[in-house]
Amino acid sequence: MFIFTLQPINPTMNNINSILDFLKLVVVTTASQLMWLLGLLFVFGLILYVFARFTRTTYVKSIGPKFDIIFTGWIGTPVHELGHAIFCVLFRHRIVEMKLYNPNPDDGTLGYVNHAYNPNSTYQKIGNFFIGVGPIIFGALVLYAALYYLVPNVNDVFANIELQSKSLIKGVKGDFSGILGSLWGTTLLTLKSLFRPENFSDFKFYIFLYLSLCVASHMELSPPDISGAWRGLLSLVIFFLVLNLIILGLEALGLSSHFGKWWNYVKIESYATGINKWVGTFGALFVFASIISGINFIVSYLALSIYNMVRGKGLINPAW
Repeated sequence: MFIFTLQPINPTMNNINSILDFLKLVVVTTASQLMWLLGLLFVFGLILYVFARFTRTTYVKSIGPKFDIIFTGWIGTPVHELGHAIFCVLFRHRIVEMKLYNPNPDDGTLGYVNHAYNPNSTYQKIGNFFIGVGPIIFGALVLYAALYYLVPNVNDVFANIELQSKSLIKGVKGDFSGILGSLWGTTLLTLKSLFRPENFSDFKFYIFLYLSLCVASHMELSPPDISGAWRGLLSLVIFFLVLNLIILGLEALGLSSHFGKWWNYVKIESYATGINKWVGTFGALFVFASIISGINFIVSYLALSIYNMVRGKGLINPAW
């Protein structure tokens, strides 16, 4: 007869503390990565939403909703909906029905993308997040292309946008010293280089202004967009937690050396640098889009308020 004796496991306090410190590192690393990645999308999505809502309310209370829908919607709406559709394709969602531009006076929608996915697929569930925020990401890329092809002194503008990007990257890395002042300064430089007198002598610059106005006016995340993004947020957070758990776990166990040179591409420092770079670049483009949308609101509000006052209807309240 064999007698098995179980040896009691007596973890020391040092072991427990090491495990707790490791778990804390995983959570803090994940939180810091997601804070800026998600924060920039939702903050600028909200800013763009407020500007767009105020602008449309101004039009509705002065000359009616049709002008804004026609003036900016015929370009801005398809770009917005394509932002949803592209990420549907990338994350293997089935597009059930899509209308790139189909204004509906009854419910106020200008277009839509209806999609379906496999709820058992983690990849497709993560896709809900990117499909929801797709318009602001794709809109930023369209603005970038418009800058590249249509602005005469594109290199000067890009240089200032790069400065904005570096300011945001400092924030991503936890250095908040002077970030607001730096962003404000680089924003003024961007505006100065963009609206220099020489540019107004080139017809392509006017095309750029109109295209950027249309795109920026419809980059905002609507409540349904945000609701859709929330459905994929939990899966995205879990993905980053598991990824960081694996990478940091391999480093803690001293197994990273088995991956050779490939480890340089997957270690925390490498892919965090990549995230920071993308966050900085897109953040700078979101700032630019917010500026364009803000200028659109201010100009529209001033002009249409004067028009309203001439008609004896007083100032417009754009909030509601």
